[in-house]
Amino acid sequence: MKRKIIAALLAAIMVTSVTACGNTQPNASELTTGRSVVSDEGEDTEKSEETEKEEEKETEEEKPEEKEDNKDKTAAKGVVFGSDESKGYDGFEYLMEELISTSDTKSGNKASFSVFVPEDDYPSVSGSSARSDRMGVSFEVDLEPYLQYNAQDYTVAENLEEFVEDEFSYSTYKYGIEIGDVEEIDDDTATCLVSYMDYDSYDDEYSPVYELYKLQDIGDGVTVLFTVSIDAEETTGKTQALLAELSSFYQMDIDWDDSFAEAKRTAFENSDEYNADAFNLVYMSFELPDGWEKDERNSTYSEPVFAPGGNARTANGYIQISKEFSSDDYVEALLDDPAYTEEALQSSMGDEVSDVKVEAMEDTFMGRVAKVEMNVYDDDIDGNGIGIVYYGYYDYTMYMIAAFISEDADADEVEDVRDAIDMIFETGKMKN
Repeated sequence: MKRKIIAALLAAIMVTSVTACGNTQPNASELTTGRSVVSDEGEDTEKSEETEKEEEKETEEEKPEEKEDNKDKTAAKGVVFGSDESKGYDGFEYLMEELISTSDTKSGNKASFSVFVPEDDYPSVSGSSARSDRMGVSFEVDLEPYLQYNAQDYTVAENLEEFVEDEFSYSTYKYGIEIGDVEEIDDDTATCLVSYMDYDSYDDEYSPVYELYKLQDIGDGVTVLFTVSIDAEETTGKTQALLAELSSFYQMDIDWDDSFAEAKRTAFENSDEYNADAFNLVYMSFELPDGWEKDERNSTYSEPVFAPGGNARTANGYIQISKEFSSDDYVEALLDDPAYTEEALQSSMGDEVSDVKVEAMEDTFMGRVAKVEMNVYDDDIDGNGIGIVYYGYYDYTMYMIAAFISEDADADEVEDVRDAIDMIFETGKMKN
């Protein structure tokens, strides 16, 4: 077992060099969606001032009636989910028709449905589900949602409550999560409202998100899940019109407006969960001393690098953080016999290291941690200096915080790196 541990550590024990990182930078298009703002411009027509006022007054009086009338017409035509009238309907301005089906029915017969999702060039349609995004709205309808075991033994409301809890139990990049009570509309239908702040690590920004779930038993053993998600930072002046069409077709009360974003953001920033000074990764957050920044040039999406001034190439010390799946708890194995680990590492790495020290750190934000520190000799990469790696293990994952201090660092620079490490452990929080 110990040989296996040392072999696994050899690849990771040396701090990944900044030179090896290259110039790879996260692709913004992979991390954030494009933002667009659409606005309507009114036409200029020549009218007398008096005529304009009269027509504006008439328009203001008629607008609510027109909206209600249009909604009534849609309902009168029976253009709602599951209706025959919905097939081939082309009256929506912002929605497009897709066909989905399921054979997972009590009768064994295939059930097919016309569904309408936000019109998009690249909708995701896969057998029993359809999903697309537009104007800050992501909508999905799924005829075969993954519900709890023996879902048929529970009410629709109980199944939706369990589904939402599971959905957010291991969420990443989601903060200020508020899960509302499940509302039982009738014996066959239930809804649940969720809101949270979505963190964009690339732009270091939080965005308010509104999500509404609707679970409905439509008979023959088919239970449908409708999910509408609204990212407040991506919405436009026409988002409400799109939501009105979704609300009409799926008979969902989507109670969202522009005031949601400000209210959610204010509540979050006044909460204990918010820390304006923290660096947020998918799996942890922490603070660093003033002057330390993420090195955007040398960081990758999975392995961020932090350094004074945000430049690890010119600094005499930096910190890199990473994680890897591991079926074995190497932390406990490392600390089972620290003396053996020190000797084995020294023997395996030969002249590349000296003065290897292994010690335990108890009750840290990563749990029990193995600290491995050594002098490093590598003229081809970072040069000579001190390498320090902290290993934490949780839920089949090895977390590594690695630091390098160049031999050219003066006393203040050495202290600065060690202070940065101390601050990570003082302020760090794991994200479940």
